[in-house]
Amino acid sequence: MGTKKQEARKKAAAAPAPSAFEQAVAAAGLTSEPGKGAVEGCYRGLIDGKMATTRFTGSVDMDAAFESAEGRANRWDFGLGVRATGQPECAVWVEPHSAASTGEVKTMLAKLDWLQAKLAQPSFKPLKALTDACVAQGRRPYHWLASANVAIRPGSREANMLAARGMDLPKSRVVI
Repeated sequence: MGTKKQEARKKAAAAPAPSAFEQAVAAAGLTSEPGKGAVEGCYRGLIDGKMATTRFTGSVDMDAAFESAEGRANRWDFGLGVRATGQPECAVWVEPHSAASTGEVKTMLAKLDWLQAKLAQPSFKPLKALTDACVAQGRRPYHWLASANVAIRPGSREANMLAARGMDLPKSRVVI
């Protein structure tokens, strides 16, 4: 039979070290959840890894974190830490939002401006670095998860506005 100290050591050894994403979220003064846990349940199944070996290392609900302080702002919803086999961990950002009219592009770009302003703050520097790591891997870090039909067409003025800011057209399922 082990002592309480030995049992505590075993538990400490069994707990995985926080991921780079979880550490970056903590540095920003926010709270992370394991895997896709911070993503609202109705959206979790709509966010997938490109390969079976893609692992979600943590998530953060930015909208909830800043709702009381910035209630009227166009806030981005979710950040996720992602690690694919053979690649360093990176951060991606997913915003579930209606795409039922072309006018929603303006709102999405305002949300992107809000997020990028956050990432430019000193306490968010580690999250910005993980976001930049995503770009270095050839991935787009910002994703629009369409919560309704998509009215934005490829080649349209709105599609070009999104592309100029590093975003694809909205999709009903996000594959990272």
